[in-house]
Amino acid sequence: MTAPYRLRAPRPTARLEAPDWLGPSLRSYRVDAARHVIWAAAPFVLLLAYGVWLARQDLLTHWFNSTFSVVAVATLFVLSVALIAHTAAVGGAEVFRVHANGLVDLRTGQAARWDEMRSLTAFWDEAGKRVERHVLATTGGARMAIGAAIAGVDHLVDEVRTRMVDHQLASVQERLAEGGSVRFGPFAASERGLAVADRTLPWLDVGAVDAEAGEVVVRTRAGERWAAAPLQEVPNAFLLAEVAGHHG
Repeated sequence: MTAPYRLRAPRPTARLEAPDWLGPSLRSYRVDAARHVIWAAAPFVLLLAYGVWLARQDLLTHWFNSTFSVVAVATLFVLSVALIAHTAAVGGAEVFRVHANGLVDLRTGQAARWDEMRSLTAFWDEAGKRVERHVLATTGGARMAIGAAIAGVDHLVDEVRTRMVDHQLASVQERLAEGGSVRFGPFAASERGLAVADRTLPWLDVGAVDAEAGEVVVRTRAGERWAAAPLQEVPNAFLLAEVAGHHG
């Protein structure tokens, strides 16, 4: 993820429905092609390096003294270039497939409907200053890791978060209206406001809930930093941001 990490996702313009439990396939996500291009280029680089070494040893004419040798090396060269071009165009292996009613992890074969998704947690890589992965947990106990090596991972995470908000926000708001509370790691949302430990910030005073440098940060309407917690300690931080946005 090269863009600034944010909690609230842009909403899709339309939602598709399907008669069966998973529905039709909408789009696929693959491993970032750039990583595979490096491996695809390895035979070409090795072949080129070997040719340079032969030339420095004055052995190049010895190995290219027949038509067969020239054709063999030329064929390897063409195949290497073709492999690089194919990998760059197609991308890496397919790892996730989004369906109308759910998501499939093609690495493990696990599948989950949107309404079965319980939590999505971001894990921050302090060394790389980015979100290293998201872990999606289902009501059945399954876990799917959505890593930064996936091409278009920002769009995939945005879609998962938007779908989860569609299925969970109404029930969270209903619970708060009935006087209950919902925990998001160290944060607790209630009808009164947002609480951390023994402190409570009324909704009218909540300015913003967003991600900043690996933390979920709550700011007041005056822009003051009121509370913070590491991203990995706040499951469904995006849902907390949505709740705050609806109460603010």
